[in-house]
Amino acid sequence: MNIMTPANRSDTLATLATIGEWAALGFYEALDEPWPRTYGRAFRRLYERMDIVLMPGHRLVPCEPLPRARTMQSHQTWTAASLICDFEHNAGLRLNFNIAEERKIQFPAQAAFIDQLCADLKGRLPCFGGYTHSNPDIRRVVGEGFLAMVQELDQELRLVEAERQTAPSPELDTAWNLLLALKDYTTGVAAFHRRIGEALTQAIATEADAQRRATLATTAAAWRKAFLHPADSFLEGLLAVHFCWMLDGHDSIGRFDQVLGPLFDKDLAEGRLTLSDARELLDEVWQYFEHLNGWNLQLGGRTPAGHDGCNRLTLECLEACQRNKFRRPNVAFRITSDTPDAALEHALRVLANGSGRPALYNDDLYIRTLRELDLGLTEADAREVGFGGCTETMIPGMSNVGSLDGELNLAWCLSLALRDGYDAMQRRQVGPHTGALASFATFEELLAAVRRQIQYATDLHVSWLKDALRRRFTEGDPKLYRTFFTRDCVRNRKSFEGGGARYNWSVVSYHGIANLIDSLYAVQQLVYSEKSITATELTAVLDADFAGPRGAAVRQQIAALPKFGNNRPEVDALGREIIGFAWRELLAHETPRGGRFLPSCILFTTYYLAGLAVPATPDGRKAGEVLADSVGPAQGRDLLGPTALFNSVVHLPLTLAAGTPVLNLRLGKRLFATDEGVHKVATLVRTFFAQGGMQLQLSVLDQTELLAAQREPEKYANLIVRIGGYSEYFTRLNRATQDSVIARVEH
Repeated sequence: MNIMTPANRSDTLATLATIGEWAALGFYEALDEPWPRTYGRAFRRLYERMDIVLMPGHRLVPCEPLPRARTMQSHQTWTAASLICDFEHNAGLRLNFNIAEERKIQFPAQAAFIDQLCADLKGRLPCFGGYTHSNPDIRRVVGEGFLAMVQELDQELRLVEAERQTAPSPELDTAWNLLLALKDYTTGVAAFHRRIGEALTQAIATEADAQRRATLATTAAAWRKAFLHPADSFLEGLLAVHFCWMLDGHDSIGRFDQVLGPLFDKDLAEGRLTLSDARELLDEVWQYFEHLNGWNLQLGGRTPAGHDGCNRLTLECLEACQRNKFRRPNVAFRITSDTPDAALEHALRVLANGSGRPALYNDDLYIRTLRELDLGLTEADAREVGFGGCTETMIPGMSNVGSLDGELNLAWCLSLALRDGYDAMQRRQVGPHTGALASFATFEELLAAVRRQIQYATDLHVSWLKDALRRRFTEGDPKLYRTFFTRDCVRNRKSFEGGGARYNWSVVSYHGIANLIDSLYAVQQLVYSEKSITATELTAVLDADFAGPRGAAVRQQIAALPKFGNNRPEVDALGREIIGFAWRELLAHETPRGGRFLPSCILFTTYYLAGLAVPATPDGRKAGEVLADSVGPAQGRDLLGPTALFNSVVHLPLTLAAGTPVLNLRLGKRLFATDEGVHKVATLVRTFFAQGGMQLQLSVLDQTELLAAQREPEKYANLIVRIGGYSEYFTRLNRATQDSVIARVEH
């Protein structure tokens, strides 16, 4: 239904103002304008009219992206929610039914109107494709300032206007409307900045406590220049980065220490900043990440000029992880061959604190891999590689990488290959007819069927995703905040969703890697080499989910076989071949935005959900059980120590999975009890990276503590574990995922 007609336009807008729905007010105000003008007006009115809240004791402003927002800390909401029509970083403008119910209680006279509003907005705010994280261009914000970026927008508007007069075209009309929407958006942002300054001035005038008044005055003085102009101090730079992060829906920040490090050093040297003051500010950043459920922040790595970027602020950020034992931010520590050993060992001591942060990245290999994948990156831009969300590879401030644009389940593809494309869980034909296990005379024929099912699943997913991504070019939210704060979008006159970014690719994650490898090896040995069981018998055992005496006996045979993760060449070679095939199939496709689809293995808790769709597999896993965690072995199967585990993992073609191949490693706390132990772990990390390991996520946990947390969760509310790309409170996980964490081998 259409809630607004020419006859009731004034009444509708007045009612939206009455209930404080500022984004919806702007959206409907511009409803007759071409796409995407409604989105620009929505954000303009939101920022011009929304309440400004200054929280007691806080130094960083703004304190929230939306007024009086529900947050992870207050309501366990994944993203901040405050209005019936508000926004989050991935979906953009969205409809919140829960907030609508609250508004109906708050404004009972408008309950029927609110129901009509929800019904109307539901059809007007579509979201297509996967989940996209990003990093705003904080280098430009801190180094050039918002006003310089607005000047670039104004110049592009003038150029398009002139071109439309001399040679009008539909393409120029589309560009014109996008740039006008951005102009509305930036006008709103400027108003938001001004109103925060006014709120600070008012707070100073009414604050009774002298110390708090002085703190507010310091913030207000920095705020007058921060964000609008190039930053001259650490506080100005930090306020600018913080504001930009809030505008992007508190997603990920980017190269925090590289952008702010020079200002940090300068202020310390000149006596304008003390370490105690800096640490207080950093603690507040960490608290905001936890409070708002923010995502990624990067440290270290090569500078654009090629030097190791580890600086004093890098080390202070590691200290902030030590002081603040939170699940967020996801701290990504990029380690080069020139990163000081002391910095790596410092990071490991922080990891021993038990929050799973920082994650460790082989920076030199990431840079080389991105260059070799022919993604169009310059050397300097490749050195800016960073991560968003959990750990999705991107170029901060310069890319749209569709960071979780979908998933492909290799264990599921195997199950289809064993059953002629038939899904035993859904009980229907979903894949191509490739024959059943009993029809394959050789193991090579089975491998051919597995490849075909993988190929079919890849093509099907890519076809769906391409269609969804194309719709983002001219429908749905163009992500104006990301369009403006991602380099080259304005110059290219294309939205963030329409290919405007300098670099575009699309990350797709893979489930069940080790399950596929172990299953194929088991079938190869038991059915084709040893011939201790026939294909028909194995199929029957799998269909029965290993029930009965025969099932138990076969499962014992499977358990005795070598497994991935133990440096067995015959297993690892099989894995390299089939996983390489799967990843090359995806790499062969190009995205509608430009660039390639990139494989990854970033599973967080989804390996539990993915397992629900997969029947019993020949590696001994029962139907519906969790799949293997990321690129590592199936839980509990790596029995010969971390070196053997690393040797298996690096046999996989990891550089094809540049979207990020997560490897979780669980180490015992005793290894970190002495300097010698920490040094040995650092050597282990360096060795893994030298062998070709790309990324490592360490959990330093005690088995006794994990088991106790299952029995008495109320006593272990702050126990944090690393889950396939991010940290999570152990007691928040479902029982199956908890069990999978406990089943990891503690090295």
